[in-house]
Amino acid sequence: MSTKREPSEYFDEGETVLPQTLVDKRWQAIDILVEHASGQLPFYRDFWEASGFAPRRPMDAAAFQNVPITRKHDLVHAVIDARSMMIGTEALLGRAPSNVVMTSGTMGFNSFAIVSDYDLDGASMLAQARELWMIKVRAGMRVLSLSPAWHALGLQESRAITRIGAVPVLPWGTLTPRFVGDILNAVTLLKPEHLLITARAVRMLLAECDRLRLDPRSAFASVRYLGCAGEALSPTFRAHIIRRLGLDDVFERGGSSDGMFGGGECHAHRGHHISADVHYIEIVDPRTGATLGAGQRGTAVVTNLTLGKSVYIRFDTEDVAEVISGDCPCGRNHPVVEFYGRLADSVVLPDRIITPADVRGVLDEFESTQFRPFSMAWNKADGLLVRVGGVSEAGPAERSKLEAACSARLSIPVSVLAGEVEHAGWKEERIKRNTVR
Repeated sequence: MSTKREPSEYFDEGETVLPQTLVDKRWQAIDILVEHASGQLPFYRDFWEASGFAPRRPMDAAAFQNVPITRKHDLVHAVIDARSMMIGTEALLGRAPSNVVMTSGTMGFNSFAIVSDYDLDGASMLAQARELWMIKVRAGMRVLSLSPAWHALGLQESRAITRIGAVPVLPWGTLTPRFVGDILNAVTLLKPEHLLITARAVRMLLAECDRLRLDPRSAFASVRYLGCAGEALSPTFRAHIIRRLGLDDVFERGGSSDGMFGGGECHAHRGHHISADVHYIEIVDPRTGATLGAGQRGTAVVTNLTLGKSVYIRFDTEDVAEVISGDCPCGRNHPVVEFYGRLADSVVLPDRIITPADVRGVLDEFESTQFRPFSMAWNKADGLLVRVGGVSEAGPAERSKLEAACSARLSIPVSVLAGEVEHAGWKEERIKRNTVR
């Protein structure tokens, strides 16, 4: 299959450089990064010394495996101990901080990052612009974003949208259900062509249209594309959004504000292209710590390859992911990574990791459980217990089909139960945290 595309397919020529060139530049960047961190960044210097790690140059794949992995609790403890947002990860190159961004705190505590104009006008903006271009943001478009203003994504999006030549509209500082009517009004009045949103917000907007007896195709008549973050989309839900809103396409967006990285889908919808000249992504087995190859699930470990901000070096995002092998039909040479959800929301078995996305993919194929909130838990005696809100509406025969379908897809015993499901925070439904003990 030919991968030749018109120049307008790509934001810049860096998306199609040879893979070996990306690898060579990666190790040059990591060599500089590790030297800078060991000499200039107290967090890494102290953390590495406490772990018994002493950097040795030059850095290559083998040497880099010896760099200790950091996790969110390491950042949280550093913030608490320092009583400051600045914890010694800030590689600002002598520049003044321009912005402070934070996470939503869904894991129990907000973490923070410092950015400078050097980064916002450089690598981070480039990676963000590539992603937005990939999901069909174009010059002249009005782009309505629901990214919170205090989030790294909201800051980077507005600058990248402007760089592309589109018009950014970011009207809110947060996203909670009570604003759904205002969001719907903004869509109908401002008539954006592109909407950057979360999956939960899409569900809320559709429910609001149904409550008002308003045809979603009419309300969203101006919108051609959705860039959807927050969770992995099942094929059924993606098709449902396109049909109900009358869209040209829906693209997943994924990444982590802990780690300051992300990526979008191209038209092939096979995963998220990560700018390999800005970030290095490893997939690590949470059970053994071993680095995994393409097609194997683990947690995404990110290293930022550029300075001018709070940098992350071998930071475990604790998001379950895998590298998708093979050339992408879009012609981009940057790696494709698929994200499946939080490790803490998943069931970790000796031979595999079962994520909420796996269960959601099956539930959405049945009308009685389609798009409903659910929780999941592991029980050695009974297997996977999936509790779905509203599943009591399904009869015994339907429940039996659900269990058979889940068991067949996941290759483990599955029981589907009725019950209420907790909700957590402003993002998504709570999934019970369980691993095999």
